[in-house]
Amino acid sequence: MKICISCEKDIEGKNAVPIKEDRIIRTIRSIKKMLRMAKMNELYVCESCVQKHTERRKTFEKHMLFGSVFAGVVIVIMVGAMLFTGKLDLWAFLSAFIVAGVILCLPIFKYAPAIDGSINPAQSAEPPKPKKTPKRVIKKKMR
Repeated sequence: MKICISCEKDIEGKNAVPIKEDRIIRTIRSIKKMLRMAKMNELYVCESCVQKHTERRKTFEKHMLFGSVFAGVVIVIMVGAMLFTGKLDLWAFLSAFIVAGVILCLPIFKYAPAIDGSINPAQSAEPPKPKKTPKRVIKKKMR
């Protein structure tokens, strides 16, 4: 069944854009298969939800970028503090990476998958035609 990921409605007969199957979606599907809850729906974004979904995706990407920079800063500060004080402790070193991992996991709660292509009304009717490349014309200089 084809489902819009934003409005969670069936999109049969509507124009829609497919969602990229990335690691997070594959992980969610595998967990649902292990729990025997998987419906194996084909995920799309319908034409009316594309604008809202792209805004959600941009917000997710901003949060992920901020989280990764912040996690890097936390690692640098914690490891730098260990080196500055001269106390090299394995637990403190590992805790820096554990805290950074938790910081990186927080933006995943606002996850919005990427769209695979762009909306095109003729998309479902026929495949796109290849573009013709213009022939290269070489002009000779006249003397």
